[in-house]
Amino acid sequence: MTRKSYPALISLLCALLWLWGCGAPSEPSLPQILTYTYDNDTRKLIHILEKEHKIPEFQEFNRRYKGLIIPQSLLLRFEPFVLALSTESKIPAVLLLDAPWVQRYGVAGWLYELETARFFSPKDLAPPIAEAFSVVLPQVTGAADKKLVAVPPYIKGNILFYRRDLLTKHGVEAPRTWEELQAACRKIMSREPKLKYGLILHMTNFVNDFYPILWGYGGEIMDGEGRLVLGEPKNREACETALLDLKKMQPDIIPGPEKLKFFAEKESLRQTFFNGEALFMINWNTRTYNLRSLIKQCRGGAESCLTDFNQVGVAPIPCRQGHPQRYSNIGSFGWGVNRFSVGQDRLWVIDQAREFIRLVTHKRFQVLNAELYDQVPSLQQALDEVKNQKLNPEVLKVYDNAFAVEDMRLRPRPYSRRVNNVLEKHLVEVLLSERPPAEALDAALKELQTHGPS
Repeated sequence: MTRKSYPALISLLCALLWLWGCGAPSEPSLPQILTYTYDNDTRKLIHILEKEHKIPEFQEFNRRYKGLIIPQSLLLRFEPFVLALSTESKIPAVLLLDAPWVQRYGVAGWLYELETARFFSPKDLAPPIAEAFSVVLPQVTGAADKKLVAVPPYIKGNILFYRRDLLTKHGVEAPRTWEELQAACRKIMSREPKLKYGLILHMTNFVNDFYPILWGYGGEIMDGEGRLVLGEPKNREACETALLDLKKMQPDIIPGPEKLKFFAEKESLRQTFFNGEALFMINWNTRTYNLRSLIKQCRGGAESCLTDFNQVGVAPIPCRQGHPQRYSNIGSFGWGVNRFSVGQDRLWVIDQAREFIRLVTHKRFQVLNAELYDQVPSLQQALDEVKNQKLNPEVLKVYDNAFAVEDMRLRPRPYSRRVNNVLEKHLVEVLLSERPPAEALDAALKELQTHGPS
């Protein structure tokens, strides 16, 4: 961003502040209408349930609740909700938040605790997801245990996609460790000339793929209180070893630096995997939807592309040999309640917010989301219905073979945007052969320790 763009940005942020009522002494003009952050995907599903399925609970949704549109550019580059919450604005009352934001805002005391007020019980969520949307709220509740502060309507995380048909053909099991993945690549790639790559992963937002790898090596970036711990000997060793091991896989398994640059292009990973050129791929679980769409287009087309989704398998991202757990970097968004929107003179907010969250996480809502877009339900009842009605086997495949695996853990990435950006800048240099792992790690730590992780 250039200096010339500052005035435009400031004007836009000021407009949002005015819209949200930050610092304004008076109530909104329609105080009995709940405000929430508009989400186009949510509104699409609500429209179907209201107009096409004619479900009574969803009737006149848009008249009962007021959605505030947040520019997509702000969501991608900034955290506009900080402007409202840090000034204790009452608007918006309900927010759709990325998992790291839930952790950050929850620790700051900006989100309303949901279970005690009977908004939602963690017991209703599928076991892998509840932990990621719970935080310790000592400054609010006085207790040290974790409390649910947001409810996700789906489970999203990065997982390992693999060519199930080729592993079966050559008698290889889905790998649990990186050693097993490398052994599978050496065995299968030498016998399948159409394969160009053993493993492909993102070069844009590389840290999203790297965090589950690091956690599977026993490393941490920040502790539970938001302090940078990457420089501690144990964590530094884990990070450097993980980077070294990835580097050693080049170019035989992971593409070399020149070819790797191609995977910074949009849709390059899914297209390469669909074309039959990669044995393994790290990607978001929602790529099942994209792959199935590509398969429908390819039938009768190119010789090497996938023709049936049964050729695809999914599993957790591998871990280091001897490590007890595998991980996924959670990409779900969750609905949370602005703590400042609730007060003795605004008790109606609790009732309306409770009903709003019930609707946007409703079983019918989640089942429809699974059926149309391959989103894995977060609600146990919705998962059961998808299974019982046999609505979408791909969704159940992802849940059963990746998210629900006993040693799998869903975790949000560090909630410091600065930490994520600095690590992204320096660590990707390792795979591009611009710096050795130790030097890249030194540079990242120096920058973070100089200016702080916030």
